[in-house]
Amino acid sequence: MRRTSSQHTVEAGFTTALLMEYSQQFLVRAAEKSGSAQAQLAQRMLRDKPLRYRWQHLHEQLMHGVVTPPPARRAIELRKVAFLTLHRKAPFDYLRHRHLVGQSRRLLVNALFGDQDYVKCLVREHNAFLNSACSFLCTEALCGEVLGDAAFSQALSQYQSAYTEYFQAYGDSLLEQQDGEPPPAPSLLPYLRYHLKLIRDHMLAGNPQQSEFTALQALYQASGDTHVLPIVSRH
Repeated sequence: MRRTSSQHTVEAGFTTALLMEYSQQFLVRAAEKSGSAQAQLAQRMLRDKPLRYRWQHLHEQLMHGVVTPPPARRAIELRKVAFLTLHRKAPFDYLRHRHLVGQSRRLLVNALFGDQDYVKCLVREHNAFLNSACSFLCTEALCGEVLGDAAFSQALSQYQSAYTEYFQAYGDSLLEQQDGEPPPAPSLLPYLRYHLKLIRDHMLAGNPQQSEFTALQALYQASGDTHVLPIVSRH
C-alpha cells in the first residue's frame, strides 16, 4: 500500500505527549458508550485513580516506543503495539469467556505459566488484561482515526476475532491435556499460528488486503469447530 504524504506528515508530528492526549480522549469517549464491554472497562479505568495512573505509565512507555524510530517506521510500530496488547490480554480474556473457576482455572494457569504462585499469577494476569485491553482500545483508535488507516482497522477487527478463536482452541487443548486426554485436533494449532503470523506480516507491512482470513476460517471449520468445544466445569 502506498503511503500518502498526509500519512507521513501525521507520523512525523507524533510525540509521546500527543499520543497520550489522543489516548485519554479515546478512553473517555469509550466510557461514554454505555452498555458495551469497552465502556465498562474504560469506566473502571477512569474512576480508579491508582489503576489509571499505572495504566498511564505503561501506555506512555508503549507510545514512546512508537515515536522513537524515524517517521517512516512509526505507523509500523503503532501496529505492533496493537498486536502486542491484543495478544497480552488473551489469557484472561479466555478465562472470562469460558467462565473458568476452581480447579479448571488452576489447571489452565499452571499450563500457561508453569509452577508459579497461583494467586499472584492470577492478579498479575488480571492487571495485564486491564492495562492491555485499554491500550488496545486506544491504539486501535489511533490507527483508524489519527492515521486514517481504515484498511488496517478493518483487518484488525477480523484479526481480533480470528486470534480469539485461536486462543480458545489453544486454551481448550491445554485443559484437555491437563486432564490427561488427547487434545482436540492437536496438529491444527501450528497451522493456525502460522496463518495468523502471515496475516500479521501483511498487516504490519501495510498490505492488509492480502490477509487471507477466509483461508484461516476454513482451517477452523476443518478442525470440527474447535472454537465451540465444550468445557466441563470443574469446581
